[in-house]
Amino acid sequence: MDSEKNVSRRSVLCGLAVLTLGLIPENAIAAIGVKVLANGKVEVTLSKNPALKKVGGVVQFTNNQGIDIALVRTGKGSSAFRALNLACTHQGYPLRKAGSEWVCDNHLAKFSISGAVTKGPAESPLQRIPVKATATIVTVG
Repeated sequence: MDSEKNVSRRSVLCGLAVLTLGLIPENAIAAIGVKVLANGKVEVTLSKNPALKKVGGVVQFTNNQGIDIALVRTGKGSSAFRALNLACTHQGYPLRKAGSEWVCDNHLAKFSISGAVTKGPAESPLQRIPVKATATIVTVG
């Protein structure tokens, strides 16, 4: 009987650990090699951000105005990038990356990794920020 109780306790503890680990938010990778230019634009060096080598890869940084921005690789071409303002379009709360989407913890709005609304109450996609890319650098702003 004691071993049944121990197995039961162990099962409960393992189950709680799995649930807890599943609830830990998966953050976007902080961008490295970020340079804020005098004009307020931000340069991201691709070679220092291996997450951006694959389609769907994401890095995150804050610009000189304190805006959290995600830089997303949207395709295989050298110019296939999208920069997104990570403020929920519903009420402006910060978003967090959860798997392959952005989630607002305030009202649970969800957005695809590329910024489209997948679940309300938000009705507008994430604000896009202009991007220019070369084979080595992406300039945001």
